[in-house]
Order: sequence, then structure tokens, then C-alpha cells
Amino acid sequence: MAKTPAILGVHLLHQGKAVRVGTLTRSAAGETAFIVEEAYLRDTGRPILSLSWLEPASEQGTMERLAYRGDKIGILGTLPPWFAGLLPEGALHDLVLHEMGAGDHDQFDLLTRLGADLPGAVLITPETETPTSAGPLRLEQVAGFDTPRPQGTVKFSLAGVQLKFAGRMDGDRLTVPARAGDARCILKVPTERFSNLPELEFAGMTLARSIGVTTADFRLLSVEHVTDIRPEFLKAGPQALVVDRFDRGADGLRTHMEDMAQILGALGERKYTMGTGETVLNMIRRFSTDWRADVLEGFRRIVADILIGNGDNHLKNWSFLFPSPGEIRLSPAYDIVPTVLYIPDDQMALQFVDTSNFNTVTVRRFRRAAKFLGLEEDWIEAEISRQVKHAVEVWQTLVPSLLDEKRAVHFLDRLRTLTLVQEVIG
Repeated sequence: MAKTPAILGVHLLHQGKAVRVGTLTRSAAGETAFIVEEAYLRDTGRPILSLSWLEPASEQGTMERLAYRGDKIGILGTLPPWFAGLLPEGALHDLVLHEMGAGDHDQFDLLTRLGADLPGAVLITPETETPTSAGPLRLEQVAGFDTPRPQGTVKFSLAGVQLKFAGRMDGDRLTVPARAGDARCILKVPTERFSNLPELEFAGMTLARSIGVTTADFRLLSVEHVTDIRPEFLKAGPQALVVDRFDRGADGLRTHMEDMAQILGALGERKYTMGTGETVLNMIRRFSTDWRADVLEGFRRIVADILIGNGDNHLKNWSFLFPSPGEIRLSPAYDIVPTVLYIPDDQMALQFVDTSNFNTVTVRRFRRAAKFLGLEEDWIEAEISRQVKHAVEVWQTLVPSLLDEKRAVHFLDRLRTLTLVQEVIG
């Protein structure tokens, strides 16, 4: 079926100003293409849109990557991979399609619809008449641009399969804001498929933070304190999880961020297969402007995943944050869930030094990863050992306060039998 040709402007909201980065087009055949703006291409002080197009030590190499067309096209209604990585997945994706109504909707339509409130500081604005295939919407002003305001619950895009909503706390209540970009937090609602998921994610985040992992701020909220969301989205449990957005500021400014699946072009299930733990650590090593601190934080998160039993820390759950010009840092951690409490034989989402099995990760594997990164192996081993010892010590009392008795006993029994724990504790 023929599509309505359309043009979108691609901008970065940088230090309170909109910087035009390029143009995204769709032809009647459904072909899409991203063309970088010449002024942006030649600006040596340009804000970073994507690390996939950055050569840290070569301005010429960066310009060549930005100008290269091969990774900036899509066919049959699909977007270029980096832009496809901005779109919601799973239940949220299905809800957006439902609210768009009947019709032939493609990824370009979804991006048109949600472009005013994307992850990070990206702003996508229509530069031709918005196609009817983008669903019912009207225009509103964001950063001086006319941007679509979708009719319905979903006015934003958030990565991840779990159903979630962008919200704003008003006292002790959470509301879904009417204007795009006004949300300051993410609401993760209960689900019938996984009982007590908000409570277990709260436990996972709390346990990770207790052993030195830097996490986003989070808290549990009674579903009775949530407004402007249809009741059926809140009926599966008594509590929801609220996670503060680190890409949104109280002053309304946006901070750019990018997940590692976007950088690698890993779409869909490839977020589990296109990289490993070493890939993640090496990307931190390559791009972070404080790479030793951030690589160590990466090691801490891998240890936390093993001890907690988080089998879903895939590439979209690792992100870079761009807090100020020229600064690239590993973002706070998020989506930490003890998945082994749902799937007892669950494994690591990303292989780490040739294994996905939590119980076969040893100190020696951490030393191998350190050597691969050119780090002092004894330093990494000492840090890992310190973290494991601290977990064994503090979790004995913390876990029972977070989990019901049956789950707490299972969690602590598993912790004591892990090879990594036995190696460190003896």
C-alpha cells in the first residue's frame, strides 16, 4: 500500500536551544532516509546525537560516519536502526498502535506521533502535513515547534517490553501530564503475568544500591494514588513502581541519553545477542570521559546481576548520559529485577567471558575481562571481592525486609551457593 510522503525535522534540545541535526524523510514506497544537516556536520562543537557516529580521536572520522548513508536508510516502512531504537516495544508498542486506530501504521508513523517526547533530548517535528496514518492527534508547541500531541494515554516513547507510563508526581499522587515532555518519572504498573513485579523490581534496585551500584531514584506507590490512567492498567496489584527520569530536569530541560542497543543497531531480540558483557565494558572504556570510574561501575552492575539473579540486563538496559557539553558518562542503572524468582533456571541476558550461567562466573573471569580492558587485574579482583563480601553481610537482614518469607529464603539460599560467593567467602 502506498504511503503518504512526509518529512520530519530531527533536533537536539541542547542547553535550552534546539539544534537542527538533520531530516528524516519517507517516500510513497515507504523508504525512509536520514540526512544530516550540513551545518551540523561541519560544526566541530556539535552536540552528540549518537556515539555510533562518533570517532573520539578523529574529527574527520566523525564527519565521515555522519555523512555515510548506509546505516541511515530503511525500507518497507521501517526506520533507520538508530531511530527505530527510539520506539517503544512490547505492551507499550501495542497500546500505541491501539490508540492510533485502524490503518496501515509503520515505524515512521509511530515516530511522527511520539516525536515530541522521546528518550533523551531528541525532538522530532513534522515539516509537512502530518499523515493520517499517524492516528488522531493535534499540534502543540514544544521548544518553539509545532509538534503532535496524540489523543489517548500514550504521548511519549519509552524503551522496554513492560507496560509503563510517563508521569509526574503532584504531592503524593502521580498523574499523566497533558503536555509532551512534562513527565519527570516513569510509572511501572503491576502485571498479571508476573505477580508483584513492582515490588520485586523495588527489591532488586534496593539490593543493587546497597552494594554500591548507582541507580536511578525509585519508590513504590499505591495504585490508589495514580490518576489519569485507565483502571484496567492498575488492577493486577496494589502497588506500582515510580522511577525518576534522569533525562528530564525539574527546570524542564532535557538531558540527552542513548542506550547501547541504539549504538550497535541492535533491534528487537538482538539486544540479547549483538553484544556481551565485555562489549558493554569496552564501549564504556572507549566513550566515557571518566572511563575508569564508569568501567568499575559496569563491573559492579555485572556482580549485582549475578548475586541478585537479574537475567534481563540486555543492551537496552545500559545507557550513556550526556550531562554537559563534552561529557559522556554511564547513566544510572535501571530495570534491575531478580528474574530467577520467576524463572529459577534463568541465565544472564548478555554472556560474560564465554558464559551465560550465573553459577559459572568466577573471579578468574573478572580477571580475564580486566586484562582485556587493559586494567589492573588485582584491582578489579579486590573491588569485586569487597562488593561480594558486603552483599553477603548486609543482605542477611535486608532481603527479609524486601521479600516474602518463601522468596527471601530461596534468594539467600541461592546467594550462598553461587560459585563467585563461595570463592570470595570460602
